[in-house]
Amino acid sequence: MKIAVVGGGIFGVSAAWTLAKNNHSVDLYEKEKDILLAASGINQYRIHRGYHYPRSKETALLSIEGEKSFAREYSDALLGNNVVHYYSIAKEGSLVTADQCLKFWDECKLKYEEADIGIINKEKIALTVKVEEDIFDPAALKEICWNKLKKYNVNVHLKTEANEDELKRYDLAVIATYSMNNSLLSHYPEAQKDYQFELCEKPVLKLPKQFNNKSIVVIDGPFTCIAPFGRTGFFVMGHVVHAIHSSNTGKLPLVPKKFKELLNNGVIKNPKITNIKKFIEAGSEFIPDVKYAEHIGSMFTVRTVPPYREYDDARPTLVERISQNMVVVFSGKIGTCIDAAEQVLRIADSIRNK
Repeated sequence: MKIAVVGGGIFGVSAAWTLAKNNHSVDLYEKEKDILLAASGINQYRIHRGYHYPRSKETALLSIEGEKSFAREYSDALLGNNVVHYYSIAKEGSLVTADQCLKFWDECKLKYEEADIGIINKEKIALTVKVEEDIFDPAALKEICWNKLKKYNVNVHLKTEANEDELKRYDLAVIATYSMNNSLLSHYPEAQKDYQFELCEKPVLKLPKQFNNKSIVVIDGPFTCIAPFGRTGFFVMGHVVHAIHSSNTGKLPLVPKKFKELLNNGVIKNPKITNIKKFIEAGSEFIPDVKYAEHIGSMFTVRTVPPYREYDDARPTLVERISQNMVVVFSGKIGTCIDAAEQVLRIADSIRNK
């Protein structure tokens, strides 16, 4: 069966090679010059196991299952035991208490042990635990993805925007463009969804040696996180508030003109626009030695999440067949990409076998 997959992020790529591996003829369309350039390549690189979502059991369980299939296909991109992972619960301002977190993790059968890593401000933190989680190297993941696309003979069309009329030539079209899904659904207005779009900054830092091989997340509120940036020796920093430069809720993202040249363009040294001072100040409150960080540069992309879900911070993975020959994939959890691809495959096979 001839299938078009639109979107060269991890969800589109995974769907494309999975379909091709199972004897479908697949064209993959990506408007950028390479795959995994946008949100799939600009994030915290964490393959969640559920610890991060103590207010959404659905997201935690999806993450736990998704991690297994991700590791099966993309294991060489994972940093594994080279990184030790810690979660800290803030004493004040957190939406969950330490006891609530522990109860939730127990319910999800997630392993943890209380830890003292020496660089946390204990006056601000109620509890720190060492957990079992993983991080991927974005450069290694891209290489693996390209190898799979070539191995299974996916026809990759870079710098090419698919349009709705062209997609009618295919037996099935899979839309996996994340923030731009609605742009290819003008013929299916009932399938268009509102999303919350957030133009985010991800600073890349050089940190003192006491941070080496550590990933630290402070939850659950307007807090910070730090994780290794693949195998570069640098770190990527996140912040629930300061990462967001602009946001809108609607059908498509509204990107201010001043960010156009920064968006999805890798690490920008000395960016004209940055919240790095706010990142450092806020991060130092919980992890004091962050104040010694050297700002290498920042990455910018659009994060897309379900709107009006602040109450549980849910991050669903959705694979929806909206017509006889069109499927839409949406997710903000990279670890679920193989599970989503296999759902797409089941739909494609059901059409072929009719």
